[in-house]
Amino acid sequence: MKFTITGRNIELTKGLKDAVEDKLSRLEKYFTPDTDVYVTLSVEKERQKIEVTIPMKGNIIRSEQVSN
Repeated sequence: MKFTITGRNIELTKGLKDAVEDKLSRLEKYFTPDTDVYVTLSVEKERQKIEVTIPMKGNIIRSEQVSN
């Protein structure tokens, strides 16, 4: 899987990138190695949000998690 990780209002450290890739690498058995995965980490006021988007043929798999 090819990860594209971006940050909004947050500094992306190597630790954050490694943590995201570690968690999402569990999905590798369901996708081909050339699958693109787009991850956006953002901070808005006191909310932290992560969005994961995986485009596929004719479909888009998207997940979003928000925490305080």
